[in-house]
Amino acid sequence: MKTDSIASLCSYITGLILLSLSIQVYASPSEFAGRGVYHFASTNGCPPDLLGGGNRLNSQCNRVALDVADARASVDPVSLTILISADATHDSKTVIGDVLLHGSGIDSDGQRVPLSLHVLLRRSGKEWKPDTYVHAPVSGKFTDVVIPRYRINVLEGNTERVLFTAEQTRDVLAHPSVAARVASYFIGVRPSNAKDPAANDITISLGVGQLSKSLMRASFTSQEPDTGDLNTLLSNGTWGLKLQALSSHIPVWVVQRQLFIFGLEDSPLLQDVRRRGLNKLDTLEFGALNGNGYLRLNGHEEAFSGAAATGYAFMQDSFIGLILAWHRAPQVQTAEIDTAQQPTQ
Repeated sequence: MKTDSIASLCSYITGLILLSLSIQVYASPSEFAGRGVYHFASTNGCPPDLLGGGNRLNSQCNRVALDVADARASVDPVSLTILISADATHDSKTVIGDVLLHGSGIDSDGQRVPLSLHVLLRRSGKEWKPDTYVHAPVSGKFTDVVIPRYRINVLEGNTERVLFTAEQTRDVLAHPSVAARVASYFIGVRPSNAKDPAANDITISLGVGQLSKSLMRASFTSQEPDTGDLNTLLSNGTWGLKLQALSSHIPVWVVQRQLFIFGLEDSPLLQDVRRRGLNKLDTLEFGALNGNGYLRLNGHEEAFSGAAATGYAFMQDSFIGLILAWHRAPQVQTAEIDTAQQPTQ
């Protein structure tokens, strides 16, 4: 055999070996342990890709959050299994963690919109108790649902139990009312100012009709055009997210968990809020002036270097942020949204 042929063959075999090794590395399960917020790759797109100006730079948008120190999670991209476990015995009200999977679907107007499945996990004894929510910027049913085909398992003793199959995930996203029927309450979203429904300013309420009670007002403002890339805007532009409590009855654990999820719990400015929750008319703001981040509570301000990361995570992962991000997208024409959600998940 000629020398150049041998060299080519060796090069080809070496390439196959390296490719095999890279596949094995890529296919290895991701292991997470201890209290923290962990992200892993999405193969089906992330919400910013559908929100006007998405640049697909952030592919690590699916999330596992572990709220307690003894919790663990394994994400296996080969078997498409997410396994959650915890060692200690916890009170039935204690959140062990959650799973957030991002996808999309076609709404009744024929436009593709971001959809997310959020599964909140608690455990009573050995038995796990999931709460399921759908994050969607518009109401109704959805077709052609695309979502990572993971199943969500939990470890009960030495036995794995399937909480959610891939098929169940697609069914729930296609018909969000299924999740709404098992949610503990109904959340409605409406424009804060009926005279200016196009403003990116919404009010979240609890209950239906005359029995509804306003919980929170949320708005997003920016001096940049809506057609700009969201990541660039949040990193270098001038923008602001404003959240105002309209009730003192938002559960303390919900407030505490959102501070944890979005990287705000260590802020000295928010330590009192972390302890007591939000009082009525408490106003939390974060944003940036020409890329310089800030955090405000009731007018008191501190510098916040993590403003861009927190803003991006909030617009992508919270259902309130998803609606605000959808409103700024150029294709959005409607301002009123009603959906069944938990307000700060």
